[in-house]
Amino acid sequence: MIKNKILIIDADADFRDAVQSLLESNGYDAVAASNGHEGYQKAKDESPDLIILDMRMSRQEEFKDIASALGADAALQDIPVILISDAGHVVEEGRDCNCALPVKMIIERPVNSQQLLQAIRTYIAKTGEKHREMVSEVGTLVDKWRGKKGSLVMILHEIQNHYGYVPRNVAFVLSELMDIPMAQIYEVITFYNFFKLSAPGKNIISICMGTACYLKGAPSLIEEFKQQLGVNEGESTKDGLFHLQLVRCLGCCGLAPVVMINDKVYGKLSPQQVKGVLDTYRTEAKV
Repeated sequence: MIKNKILIIDADADFRDAVQSLLESNGYDAVAASNGHEGYQKAKDESPDLIILDMRMSRQEEFKDIASALGADAALQDIPVILISDAGHVVEEGRDCNCALPVKMIIERPVNSQQLLQAIRTYIAKTGEKHREMVSEVGTLVDKWRGKKGSLVMILHEIQNHYGYVPRNVAFVLSELMDIPMAQIYEVITFYNFFKLSAPGKNIISICMGTACYLKGAPSLIEEFKQQLGVNEGESTKDGLFHLQLVRCLGCCGLAPVVMINDKVYGKLSPQQVKGVLDTYRTEAKV
């Protein structure tokens, strides 16, 4: 079983050791750092599920430095944070720390162990186990294709087949595991029209742009679908119900123009029929 990983960044060695022992005895994988620089590096290396961050660092500006660094790093900025403050130094939801950290809770010293554990259970559940499983799955794909020609493209194909698109957080993990820049991954994703950067709608509308379909009215169908859905090709509707895409050929030339919605083929479709077809799926969604 994959354990949730928690990073403790605290200048107080006794507190750091005590919290680490508490977490490990409760089934967590705990790692610790004694200062902001070390904490930031461990956050990048360990990809923790939650960070416990001390507001009382060894120098006045150190907390702001580490908070700003974590908040500015796209790979780390969504990791939930629990702040530890001195008694009487109350910070409401992290707003006074002048940073973009996703602060979930602020706990004053002396820290109650049960309060800390409850806070961790509350906020780590949203990203913890799921995140660790995702890292493991991507790691398996990297091992499978390591050293093979076109490995990045093949891994991205498998990721998209699994999620329906390439999530940004998955791309970050892939970047770290393959030791390649994010820019290189995004160059591949944006070069090939097949890859999607956002979650597609529930119903995938594929409009055939093969020669037969094009000559028999596919351009008019495209315009009608775009008008009815309020999206352009490659986009999903705001309600997440439809995703519109163009494909080269659906292999149904005798039924041109052809549109496929999920696995269902609509042949010899006219622009006048588009609204009726879409309404069928809208009704099913309401039911």
